[in-house]
Amino acid sequence: MTVYSRHIESFIETANAGSFSKAARALYIAPSSLIQQIDLLEQRLDIVLFERGPCGVKLTEAGESLYRDAMEIVRHCDEAVARARTIQKGEGPIRVATSLLMKCRLLPGIWSHMIESAPGTRIDITSLESAGIEPGNYLRGLGVSYDVMEGLYMSELYRDQCLFLELTRTRLCVAVPKLPGTDIPEVVDAELLHDLDLVMMRPGVSADYDAARSYLVGLGANRITDVPFYTMELFADCELNNRAIVTTEIWEDIHPNLARISLAEPHYMPYGLIFPKQPGAQITKLYQTARRMYQQ
Repeated sequence: MTVYSRHIESFIETANAGSFSKAARALYIAPSSLIQQIDLLEQRLDIVLFERGPCGVKLTEAGESLYRDAMEIVRHCDEAVARARTIQKGEGPIRVATSLLMKCRLLPGIWSHMIESAPGTRIDITSLESAGIEPGNYLRGLGVSYDVMEGLYMSELYRDQCLFLELTRTRLCVAVPKLPGTDIPEVVDAELLHDLDLVMMRPGVSADYDAARSYLVGLGANRITDVPFYTMELFADCELNNRAIVTTEIWEDIHPNLARISLAEPHYMPYGLIFPKQPGAQITKLYQTARRMYQQ
């Protein structure tokens, strides 16, 4: 059974056979039914796909273009079905998404425990940068291109879109450029904030982050630039243009020329593993292993 249109299957078979009668035999249908399908496909697309002749049929230039793309569609569909069947059987690898910002800091330890009980389990690493997935679209690939991510939990942004397993809570802080001859205070205070250009995620992404924002505004922060999400380029821009950024202790290794300053009033964000809402058997095993390790 195919997951793509029978018209696509008929079109490809006809192109391969070069004849309606040969293609009809391969598809186990009458030649008249096949011709009717191709005619209907051409009408719906408003494209002439074949040149008809006494010796058979030949793809038009437009038909050749559609044929190449149709073959890709078939290949992707077949691969998708094969992956889904493998996952259902619990045999597929666990696909972990990672990036320069969303590094796997805790997963390696969890993985070591998991393979002790399931030694045949495999893992594939997917680079979000290489895949061309924008930071604001990470959840779109969850459960499709990859099965698990490690990172901060954006409570309002992720709500009802994924499963989250909290492994720890990471403290929010302010990171500032390390400038020669400049003393960096240990704690953020009103004097520091008065002259500081501060970069923050826009309101409404995380309740925990918004609480830290309210605290900083109350302390005197008044030059805030809101961004929809964080990227490595954003951290580099802050260092280059002498701007501060609200970040977390777990990200202290993101940029070597940014120094961390603590908030006098502690504010934390959940950090852990992000799963699709309907995880397969292998992903469920990973979830259970991590839960046993961190939530005993």
